[in-house]
Amino acid sequence: MIRWSAPISTIKALAGDRRGVIAIMFALMLPIMIGFIGLGVEVGYWFQHRRNLQTAADAAALAGAYANIFSESISTAAIADATRNSYSSSTDTISATSVTTSTAGNTYTADQYAVEVTMTRTVQLMFAKVLISNDVTINAVAVAVAVPGGDEACVLALNTTAQRAVSVTGTATVSMEGCEVASNSIASNSINVSNNATLEADCVSTVGDVSGTVTLGTCSSENISVPAIDDPYDTLAVPTYSGCDYPSTGSGYTASDGETLTMRTGESYTVICGGLTVSSGDTVSLDPGIYIVDKGTFKVTGGGTLTGTGVTIILTSSTASNYADVSVTGGGTITLTAPTSGTYSGILLFQDTAATYSASDSFDFSGDSNAELTGVIYVPKNDVNFTGGNELDDNGCLKIVARTVSFSGNADMENDCGAYGITPIYVSYVASLVE
Repeated sequence: MIRWSAPISTIKALAGDRRGVIAIMFALMLPIMIGFIGLGVEVGYWFQHRRNLQTAADAAALAGAYANIFSESISTAAIADATRNSYSSSTDTISATSVTTSTAGNTYTADQYAVEVTMTRTVQLMFAKVLISNDVTINAVAVAVAVPGGDEACVLALNTTAQRAVSVTGTATVSMEGCEVASNSIASNSINVSNNATLEADCVSTVGDVSGTVTLGTCSSENISVPAIDDPYDTLAVPTYSGCDYPSTGSGYTASDGETLTMRTGESYTVICGGLTVSSGDTVSLDPGIYIVDKGTFKVTGGGTLTGTGVTIILTSSTASNYADVSVTGGGTITLTAPTSGTYSGILLFQDTAATYSASDSFDFSGDSNAELTGVIYVPKNDVNFTGGNELDDNGCLKIVARTVSFSGNADMENDCGAYGITPIYVSYVASLVE
């Protein structure tokens, strides 16, 4: 029998040879290494998906906010814009709803048209499956709010059903420089221009339609069937007051020629009870301040003249009836300018929001009268009428918000109101992302 035995040195060499071990270890570690390398690659891939998904959510929220304004389907608008920005129903889910409080806890008011969009996307793994068994879910949330902004109106009719809510008739020439004319009425003649009248404005906007021809400035066509415009002054309130200053009996006051009405001692207001009359060619002036007219009519007639700078005239009633109104007739002239600071900054004539509609409580400028008014005329429950050959001018700033507004006399209005701190009457909305 032949016996073979390896030299001792050879055995020692084999025992020290680690080449096979390293190969085995490398083979065992290779999947893990590939997994980590793949995970690094895929994390970047996930971030790309996250950016794309957030872009789609942002676009969807903005589209939903605008749709909410027009009472259209929020979901349909959101999905349409999300689809244009990489949304796919095969891998993604989307939810778009109108909210007043978002998931982040921010609170939005009803007139802000807030829309929240949440989206998810399932991303399948490639190399990283070695380390992670489940697919990855990516989330994105966006909230957009649409608020009044953009173009401004000089005239806004608030009534939602009135025929000829804004009316320009006869031979009147009405010019609105730097602003629009707007109406919340759904009527087919919501804004009406008839006979030989002329209405010039940057644009017109109405919930209903326009009857007649409007000479447009910045718009190529009328904006019809648009959402109703929010009343920008509905938070105005009548200050607390008592007693009567003109006259002390509360039966109405007839001012004398050359008289100046002043503020109550130590106060920023004075109370005129039963109305004020300026007539018979008399000239009367008002000191700066707040004039509260408690019932009756604030009247300038018979060639009378009334002037005042820095004044706010509030028409109200202490008995919730016979709310005070305004009448300028018979050749009367009224030249008034609103204050530029304080609670009623920019507010010139304001009828209490608690007043109810009455044909006898309208604000009438008629009978060859002349009105040069600067500030806001706010009569939310009653009508403002410029009729009978009157002339209406301003010193660069005049806004009228009323139940309805009519012109049969000439009017020249502008929107240069920056110095008066007046809340704009926005006729359009601007949507922006808030989350």
